[in-house]
Amino acid sequence: MKKRGILLLAVSIGLMLTACTDSPKTTDIPSGSAAGDTVQNETRDTEKLPASQEYISSDGSYKVILFEGLTQTDMPLQAGSSMMGLDGASERAGFSGVALGSPKSNIPGNPDDVESLEDYADYITDMILNGSGVTVDWQDTDAPSAEGTEQCLAREGVARSGATSGQAYGYYAESADSYFSVVIMGNNGDIDEARQILALEILAGTPIQRGTKDFINGMTAILDSVNGANIRETYKMLEDMDTDESQLELLSSQARQSLSDSWGVENASDLMETADWLMNEGHNQDALAFLGEYGGTNETDRASFDAKLQDQNLDDGTYISLLAAYDAWSAYGDGALAAWDLSRVGTVMGFGYASGYCTYEEAMDKMLEAAQKSQELFESWEDFNKSYLYGYSYWAEESLDDSESSSAERAELVSSMESQANGPFSVDWNMELKKEW
Repeated sequence: MKKRGILLLAVSIGLMLTACTDSPKTTDIPSGSAAGDTVQNETRDTEKLPASQEYISSDGSYKVILFEGLTQTDMPLQAGSSMMGLDGASERAGFSGVALGSPKSNIPGNPDDVESLEDYADYITDMILNGSGVTVDWQDTDAPSAEGTEQCLAREGVARSGATSGQAYGYYAESADSYFSVVIMGNNGDIDEARQILALEILAGTPIQRGTKDFINGMTAILDSVNGANIRETYKMLEDMDTDESQLELLSSQARQSLSDSWGVENASDLMETADWLMNEGHNQDALAFLGEYGGTNETDRASFDAKLQDQNLDDGTYISLLAAYDAWSAYGDGALAAWDLSRVGTVMGFGYASGYCTYEEAMDKMLEAAQKSQELFESWEDFNKSYLYGYSYWAEESLDDSESSSAERAELVSSMESQANGPFSVDWNMELKKEW
C-alpha cells in the first residue's frame, strides 16, 4: 500500500502584530498588577483605570479582559484550539495582541518539545513573532494567579521593529489539560495601561452553539492537529486579512507540492476526481477487496481469522492491515474504514483551495457531501473515530495495540479530543447539516 505523505504546516500568526511605535508617555506600574489579577487593589484609584471589555474566545473556553473597543478577529487555525487577534485600530494605533487557548494535546503547529509552561511560552512567542519583523528581549516578571489554573507565567520586554520600539507583555497559564496565552504589544503608554486591567479567565464547560462548519472541522480534526493547523481555514483567514501575496503564494506552493507528491493531483480536475474517489471508493473498497481475498468476509470469529492468517506466514504489515480491515468490517459492514477516506476529503479539498484549484465555496460544498455521507454510515462520533483509526491502522500497517506506533499516538489524540468539553467532537452528530457559507 502506498503511504500518503503529510505536510507539516508552518503557521505564521505574527501577521496580527503591527510594528511598535515609541510613545513618550510612560507609567510606573505597581508590582503584581498584571494579567489574572481580578481582585482590585484597595489603594488603586479605579476612576483612572482605562475602560475595559470582555473578549470571549470563539469556542467559549476562555475570556480576556482588555481595553474597550478593540477589534476581535477569531482565527480558526484548527478544531479544538481557539485563537483571537485583538487590534487597537485607529483608537490605539500600534496596539495589538494575540490570545490562544488549546488543549496540551492540540497546540497549533504541533510542537514536539513542549513539556512545561515555560516551553509553551517560548514556543508561542516565537511563533507569534515569526515573520512579523518584531524582536523582543523577554524577561520573566511577576505573574498573578488566575482562577482554575495550576501555574502562571509572565514575561515583559522591549519590542523592536527597525528603528522603532515599544513594549511587549506576555501572560501564560496552565490548567490540568490546557495551555492559555495572551501576548500584547504597543507603545509604552498603552502597554502600561493594558497591564492594569488585563485578565484571563478560563470558562471551562461553557456551552457554545455549533454549526455545520464545526461538524466538518471535527471530521478533519485529527489530521489538522498532526499537521499543526487546518490549512483551509488558515488560508481563508490570511486572505481575509489581505496578507501579502508573497506569503500566500508560499503557502499555496506548499499545498500544491503536497497534493502532487502525495496524491498525484496537478489541477482542478485531478482534485475533484480524487475527492470523488475518496467519497465513493477509497481505501475502504481496497480494504474490503483485500479482506475478501483472504476469506475474511466469510469469517464470523476474529480468533479463527487471526489463526488462519498466522498459518500463512504473512509479513507483519500485511497481517496488521488484514486484521484492521477485519475489525472495521465486523463493526461497520460495508462502511468499514470509510471514515478514514471521508475525513481526508476535507484535507484534500482544503489543500486544493489553498492551491488555487477550487474556491472556498467549492471546497466546503464537497466537504458537506462527505459529512452527510458520514452521518449515513455511522451513528456517532465514537463510531466515526473508530472507523478512522481502523483505516489509519490499515493504511499505515501499524497495530493500534502497539504503544510505540503512530497508530497508537492517533488513538491517544482521539481519546484526548473526545474528552474535551467544547472539543471538536462535542458537536451534535445528528445535527441537520446544511450550507452556511
